[in-house]
Amino acid sequence: MADTASAGYGPGMGYGPGYGMMLMERLHSYVGKNVTVYVGEEAAPIRGMLHNVGTNYLEVHRVVDGVQEAVLIPMQAVLAVSVPAAPPRP
Repeated sequence: MADTASAGYGPGMGYGPGYGMMLMERLHSYVGKNVTVYVGEEAAPIRGMLHNVGTNYLEVHRVVDGVQEAVLIPMQAVLAVSVPAAPPRP
């Protein structure tokens, strides 16, 4: 795994006041919306409703064979998140 500090993702390396929001903060506005999260080296898609966003995980609820399940995804496993084009209005 690459050193995160050299990639510009460490503390003081682009996050903080004036640098925009982190992924976690941006995803909070999409809670309750359908999303697709691409996970792992294979970019396996997980589709469902974004239920919760923590500092180090995403919780996606999906229905498989008529049974609702919660999928907890560690942030470091997330490759990409496909979300609706416009964030929901408060």
